Amino acid sequence: MMEDKKILSEEVVLSEVILDRTNRAFEMIRQERMVDMNIHNEKKRRFFRSQIAAIVGIGLLIMCGVGAAATIHHYWGRGMKGNLQADETQQQQLVDDGIAEVYPEKEDYESLKVTQNGVTIVPHTVIADERFAYISFVISGYNIDQEKEPDFEITNVKSQDVEVNSYGQMYNGIVSGEDGKPVYEDGTPIHLSEGESVVDHYFDENGNLEYIIVAHVSNEKDSILGKMLEVDFQNLGFLEEQEYENVVDGTWDFEIKLPSVSAAKDIQLNKEIAGTDFKITNVELSPISMKANYIRLSESATGENEPEVPTIEGVILKDGTRLPYLMDAGDAGYYTDGSRKAYNLSGYDRVIDVEKVQALLIRPYSDGEIVIVDMQ
Repeated sequence: MMEDKKILSEEVVLSEVILDRTNRAFEMIRQERMVDMNIHNEKKRRFFRSQIAAIVGIGLLIMCGVGAAATIHHYWGRGMKGNLQADETQQQQLVDDGIAEVYPEKEDYESLKVTQNGVTIVPHTVIADERFAYISFVISGYNIDQEKEPDFEITNVKSQDVEVNSYGQMYNGIVSGEDGKPVYEDGTPIHLSEGESVVDHYFDENGNLEYIIVAHVSNEKDSILGKMLEVDFQNLGFLEEQEYENVVDGTWDFEIKLPSVSAAKDIQLNKEIAGTDFKITNVELSPISMKANYIRLSESATGENEPEVPTIEGVILKDGTRLPYLMDAGDAGYYTDGSRKAYNLSGYDRVIDVEKVQALLIRPYSDGEIVIVDMQ
């Protein structure tokens, strides 16, 4: 069972009068030690023993005033954090901005759990913008050889509100480094087994799995914000040489209401892309995906002879950092309105700060050299 990850941290600002009182208290119990207590994220939080707390409390009552600040820390699931490589600040920011939701913080969290034949599945972290949604599910009570690749027999994702494409996979503890090469989530190199296959880290320290679903709009003009997604899992087993082997029979069904807050920043560019017949008119950036709009400059070459649409592969940040392998799943093509307009939409392999993006790294065609388009 997942533990609730919401942690409150309080700071009490004391007046000079109360500080005098606490100083006397320290003198009275100077032999008392401070108690260190572990909290969920393995950081330390210090608490005074009860005598000091009592005296400070009396002082606060006398002063009739308390200065307190409380901060809620929102921790994503292991799989979502790894899949989008978000640090604690980014996790906190996206939840505070309404872009992400952490389900263990919900009052009805326990009622969302579905158990079939001893296996419990529950939503954990949901993130969405106009085009993409990332949803993680925690799976507990499933015990197999940790060298096997766990998977569902069938995963269905659909919506009555909008047509979506999707894919999903068990999080295996492996992420993409900034150079595009795979590493473990803690940054250590990939290990190989005696059979020369990659050693995956599917299970967390509690023996739980996390399944990540990525969904995006099928129609490039649609929005997925605020829509309801229906997610259905059927049977749980493992893959053996790409063949599914069943272990647990069951059906786990969920309805996921996506966040409705827009995170996109629309930046007008109107810049020609060197070596192509295209101009990039604008790009819509969010912390988890982007959509670029193009217009073909030439009126020739229509239908099957239309030139390949450029694709954005990465970005350069304002501090000079290059993220050349930022883009993940996505789509590119021409709008179906008969015009020369085209688009490219893609999710990321990590969360980015939109305000820090300086330039786009665009591949003009499949085997073409990268072209840099400045955002200014």
